[in-house]
Order: sequence, then C-alpha cells, then structure tokens
Amino acid sequence: MVEVYTLSLKEQTKLKGLLKVVLLSAEFETVPIHRHKDVLLRRIYDCVPVKLDHVDFEAPHFKTFLLLQAHFSHLQLPPDLAADQVLILEKVLNLLSAYVDVMSSNAWLNALGAMDLSQMCVQAMWETDSPLKQIPHFEPNVLVFLTASPSLLLTICIGHQMVQRCRHWIHVQYDGNGG
Repeated sequence: MVEVYTLSLKEQTKLKGLLKVVLLSAEFETVPIHRHKDVLLRRIYDCVPVKLDHVDFEAPHFKTFLLLQAHFSHLQLPPDLAADQVLILEKVLNLLSAYVDVMSSNAWLNALGAMDLSQMCVQAMWETDSPLKQIPHFEPNVLVFLTASPSLLLTICIGHQMVQRCRHWIHVQYDGNGG
C-alpha cells in the first residue's frame, strides 16, 4: 500500500488529488453497487463541489468518491447508501494515515493536506466550513445569522468561557479544596 502511495502522491498533490488517490485504493473495490442507484448517485454528484473529468456511476471507486463528499456536505442518504458510507469511512482513516506517512517521510509540506482530509472525515465537514458547524444544533441558518452578527458570536464565546470558569470555580468550592 505505501509503495502505491509513494508512486501516486506528489509534492504538489492537493485535496482533489488526494481524493482521487483514495478512490483508486484497492480497499474500495468491494464497495457494493446497488441496482438502480445511478439516478440517486447522479443527484449526489450534482450537489458535491469536487468534480472529476471521467464519471462512472457504476464503479465502486467513484461511489466512494461521492459518498466521502456527501459525508463532508452532510447530505441525507437512504439507509443502504448510508451503510456503505460507514464502511468507507472505517477504511479511509487508515489510508489517510499512510498518506501522511508517505508525504511526511518525503518532507512534503502538503502532508498537511492529508491531515486536513483526515480531519474532514472525522469532523464530517469541508476544510472551508465554519468551525461552528461542529457545535450541535448550529444549523446553516444559525451560522448565517452568527456570521452576520459578530458581536453576538463574541457574546456567545465569552459566555461559554464564563460558564467554563464557573464550572471550575464550583468544582473547586465543592471538591473540598476551596473552603
């Protein structure tokens, strides 16, 4: 596996290139192709930002490419595709770890890109998404509102810090160390 990545990855490899190398990995040859899902996969392809020159809705590798992007984009999937997505995500983190090993052993700065892709898989978001998207119940409309109201966002952040300080103070007070 590492030998294949050494040949496939280059110092200039960016996110799209990393995704392409992932989709070509042998680990995804067994991703099941369900009959009559090509229409749904086409709709998913229309919703994801990273496009390929050649698309094949019947290929397991292309399905892997789509389901990873659907994960980052929080697209709702039917149960069978969601189950396939879980299997893909279980495999991809080990592959990305190998990417990081190959790229960092060559002293390539774009190893950070592989780390970013790994974080995208773990956090289920694009690297360009707001970090606030990770907070439960911060739906897109809430994010738009907070982005338009920086003072409110600052108030929430300060409030969160105060809550943390209060919890610490209560813990110290009632833990027997503070009085």
